[in-house]
Amino acid sequence: MEENIQITPQERRLLLAAANGDAALLFLHLCGGGKPEDAPMSAERREEAARILRRLGLSREPEKPLPRADRPVYTETDVTGMLRDDAFSRLMGEAQRQLGRNLSTEELKCLISIRDYLQMPDEVTAILISYCVQRSRARGVRPPSMRSIEKEAFAWADLEIDNVEAAVQYMQAQLTRRSRAGRIAELLQISGRRLVAAEERYVNQWIDWGFPDEAIAMAYEKTCMNTGGLKWPYLHSILSRWEEKGLHSVEEIRAGDSGTTAARRGKAAAKSSKMTDLERKALEQLLGKKET
Repeated sequence: MEENIQITPQERRLLLAAANGDAALLFLHLCGGGKPEDAPMSAERREEAARILRRLGLSREPEKPLPRADRPVYTETDVTGMLRDDAFSRLMGEAQRQLGRNLSTEELKCLISIRDYLQMPDEVTAILISYCVQRSRARGVRPPSMRSIEKEAFAWADLEIDNVEAAVQYMQAQLTRRSRAGRIAELLQISGRRLVAAEERYVNQWIDWGFPDEAIAMAYEKTCMNTGGLKWPYLHSILSRWEEKGLHSVEEIRAGDSGTTAARRGKAAAKSSKMTDLERKALEQLLGKKET
């Protein structure tokens, strides 16, 4: 493993919030180029640490959604039967309280899917609904539908968020990401409005790539200088190029740009020198012919 490993402030905050030594150790191990199976811990501890990193969005492994068949088709009879369950009735009441409306039969089928098919604990489902409601509120849109909540529940299931601790860790990670996205919007001089979905996708990609605010500000300055303002595709192309070269910190970017500039100058100088040699040979040949 490499000795000099750098992590972003956001990654550090997430690891500290998780308060799990195995997760921090596995993250550093992966950042140093190590294989997951070579991490210095038991397989059971490693799997739990990997689950925590996936919830925090810090996993270095490619996403592999769990294979899942289509959920069962629930009927009105199923809904009637579930309403006789006191625990389900309490969950329905909590969902209606958070959403501020009564759930339709079709929405109750979504809630049954989360509880029966995904087997998500009721307390985790309540946190899930709260998370979806807060996310919609932060985006300035109407409360989420149960269909969208069910979709988010499937995503949580793929991340193995099946207990309160895991749900809290995930929400903390998303809160940190949302706060970071707000700071990035400010440095891009966006005020008085929220980022639209397409802009959020750009920003989230830059966060996932691990660029600090200073590097994004540098790319923004280059964008403004070359295009006259904020052009999202152009800004993204700059950061994408730096990502491909493995340049993330301001120091790395400056050194990389200097190296690229020096290389270009070297090529230009070599080309110029080559042309001069050719010209010199041609002149020598011409003089030699004149002498004879």
